[in-house]
Amino acid sequence: MRNTTICYLEKDGCYLMLLRNEKKQDLNEGKWIGPGGKIEPGETPEEGVRREVLEETGLTLKTIRLRGLVEFLSEKWEDEHMYLYTSDDFEGEMIDCDEGELRWIPKKEISSLRLWEGDRVFFEYLLAEEPFFHLELRYDAADELVGSRLLPKLILASSSPRRYELLSQIGMMPVVLPSNAEEHMEDGMPEELVKRLSRLKAEDVAEQFHNGEIVLGADTVVAVGSRILGKPADAADAARMIRMLQGRTHQVYTGVTLIACEGLERRVRTFAAKTDVHVCPMSEEEILRYAASGEALDKAGAYGIQGSFAAFVSGIDGEYANVVGLPAARVYQELKGMMSEKSKADQFCASCSGESS
Repeated sequence: MRNTTICYLEKDGCYLMLLRNEKKQDLNEGKWIGPGGKIEPGETPEEGVRREVLEETGLTLKTIRLRGLVEFLSEKWEDEHMYLYTSDDFEGEMIDCDEGELRWIPKKEISSLRLWEGDRVFFEYLLAEEPFFHLELRYDAADELVGSRLLPKLILASSSPRRYELLSQIGMMPVVLPSNAEEHMEDGMPEELVKRLSRLKAEDVAEQFHNGEIVLGADTVVAVGSRILGKPADAADAARMIRMLQGRTHQVYTGVTLIACEGLERRVRTFAAKTDVHVCPMSEEEILRYAASGEALDKAGAYGIQGSFAAFVSGIDGEYANVVGLPAARVYQELKGMMSEKSKADQFCASCSGESS
């Protein structure tokens, strides 16, 4: 799938639009679109959109706002995953674009432009000031729009930046709304503990939603034999935990609960993932230096595999992302399953009411 960006710059009730009429063999020839383009290897979407806007307009984006993710599924072209941004904070002098004509268009006149039909769909959400949307657009071999659907909004019931980053990497930009549920760590089976805590967090946040949103709650612990390690209280506690981990194999468990909020109904999936982590022997000096770095303090088991502690991890058995804080591949597959269930249920209800032929 091709990853692209687009940005609609805003000024005085207008969007900056580009009429693509200069580039040869242009897929967008004759269409009005926003500045943007392909994300280059090694770029983040934000880096890509800043570069593209500067190259096409001469303007430097000071702040940007991610407004949506749009999936273009085509029978003719490679599928595309587009990060859609807006910005009303930029600087510089606008230049002539070698791909077409740049013009400020009043928002009320956007619908009269020659646009892709799919663009008309997402402009409805932009102009309605929808804070964030995830949209799927389907085109046939003749480049005709044959279907669109708004994908469920994902709510992350966690303030963990690592979980947010993992979800972003797989194309899901969640709305972050941390749970206020009180957690109680207890001895027992770590797999059952993380499942229970993830459901507690998800249910706490899900009470606020009823319009098809999916709430994701998660909890991670480290287990050394029968001992369960949560987050350390301070550097001394972190050093204590690392002494338990060094030179041996331990387990990382993450529990995940997904709740689909549909009116008063709730569809719930809860599961847990386990990864074995092998840690090299460490000297007392290495333990104290890492514990004092501050990197350990907000992490279960007092370490982060994605940070400098990677120097002491000799291998893992299981999903790497699970050790970071979320089994991203499993989450993606479970979300697909929930959406498939919803689709089948809707088809069944339509059949029962005589809406399908």
